[in-house]
Amino acid sequence: MPPTFPEQAAGQPIVHEQALIGFGKDGAAAVEFLEAEGQPPRLTLLALRHDGPARTLLEAPAARASAVAARLHAAAERPEPALAAAIALEWPAASSRATELGFAARPATTPEPGRALWQVKGAPEAGALPLTLRVSRGDDVELARMPLTGVPVGPQLFVEDGVAWLLAGSVRAGPPLRRTVGVRRARLRRGEAQLHNAHGLADYGAGELDSARREFDRAIAADSSYVDSLYNAAATAALSDRPEEAVAFLRRAAAVDPSRVQVLGRDDEDLKSLRRRADVRALLGLRRPPPEGVPPPP
Repeated sequence: MPPTFPEQAAGQPIVHEQALIGFGKDGAAAVEFLEAEGQPPRLTLLALRHDGPARTLLEAPAARASAVAARLHAAAERPEPALAAAIALEWPAASSRATELGFAARPATTPEPGRALWQVKGAPEAGALPLTLRVSRGDDVELARMPLTGVPVGPQLFVEDGVAWLLAGSVRAGPPLRRTVGVRRARLRRGEAQLHNAHGLADYGAGELDSARREFDRAIAADSSYVDSLYNAAATAALSDRPEEAVAFLRRAAAVDPSRVQVLGRDDEDLKSLRRRADVRALLGLRRPPPEGVPPPP
């Protein structure tokens, strides 16, 4: 097999860093720097959508990319993002172009003093509850993940139009230089829906169906496209002898992700009372009513 990297890459730096320089109605403007595989450094202005692929807006001349590379190398071992400052000094055309296209500069969201905690408000439809975002290695609801292989760099957090943009990464000590700082993004509504859904499942497990239903309703209010909360609301309604409400939630869940609804619901005992209905069987991908007294396959 040929080597993974070309021979000229041996002992050469690998640097991949992004910087957020502006926000618009559909996403963010970011600059991306890439130096790898022994190739000359590249510098690009990108448009990052809230979801979906990035779009190239501008390519930097080779001289500008080299000048930025020199500044990144000088600051490489500092555990903080460095590209934005280098861009401001060596490639101001990127910020000018972003401004022309409607991306406005924003400062990073300020955490609590001395702590990696950021306070935000939840979705108005779910009560605008106060929420805390934090960098964590625990079992919290995960919005964005940045793989780390060395000393952590950052993080910086930008919250804009209900989207959290996390800028973080790591640098590995010793030559050759290995530095990666990138952007991860996530919708706050989805995270809030996951929190309410988790509370609803806990109430469901304790037999508190009324409390569970309220939590699933809050999850749906926060993010009406979160299929798990829609499905769980359907199951809770079925157990509460509300068949029409259950089927309505099931239809909404199937409209978002029919395959997941079929996986969740085909053998779910919570929906047993509904599976003799032809419309429910169609949603669950069942051709005929399930046999009585026969356990589901393992």
